[in-house]
Amino acid sequence: MAAALSWSCTRPAKEYPAGSAAPSTPPPAAATADGAGTEPARPAGVAGAPPVTAGASGSIGSTSDSAATPAATGSSAYLGCGVPIPTARLWDETTESEVLDAISAAKTCAAEHGRRLLLEFVAPWCADCQEMAKLDETPIVAETLQQRFERVRVNVGKWDRHEALRDNFDVRALATYIVIDPKTSKQLAKTTLEPITKKGQKLSAEQWAHWLRTH
Repeated sequence: MAAALSWSCTRPAKEYPAGSAAPSTPPPAAATADGAGTEPARPAGVAGAPPVTAGASGSIGSTSDSAATPAATGSSAYLGCGVPIPTARLWDETTESEVLDAISAAKTCAAEHGRRLLLEFVAPWCADCQEMAKLDETPIVAETLQQRFERVRVNVGKWDRHEALRDNFDVRALATYIVIDPKTSKQLAKTTLEPITKKGQKLSAEQWAHWLRTH
């Protein structure tokens, strides 16, 4: 495990075209980006997901919201509308179809209950991802996540899973978090956090909760 955690959380250079360098990961403040995003396209041969319909937005919901919207399959780390992700499910591996179904279900729920979609690109060997998982369990962060977001965690494996989704959102490093408007599919914010592997990037629970509250 110690050897695995020593890996860089940045995409290996071999995934880039010959002669080009892998982009460096900016600090959290500079990594936030506003811009338009689109619903990721399904690879050929993958069955289509149910259409996403935006319901009327409402007030911030609770775990009781799960009765209002169909839950995801449960095979990814998204267990249904308003349902927190238990620690045992944080590093679930998913197929492309499963993770796209989870995104569709999460967007439906978020639209209906006035929340946003949070995509989390992670891997269990990534030290930064492990540290962020610890911060997510602190009371101030856990409460903010449950109030403001429907979360879908995307385990990229050893950079060998969900390549199309990673390319769609230009994910070059872990842990990358992307905030999406569930009604328009517009990307509202993006940040890559390196509280372990990059000097000077130590992050407190209060700082992480503040970023989440402002996006």
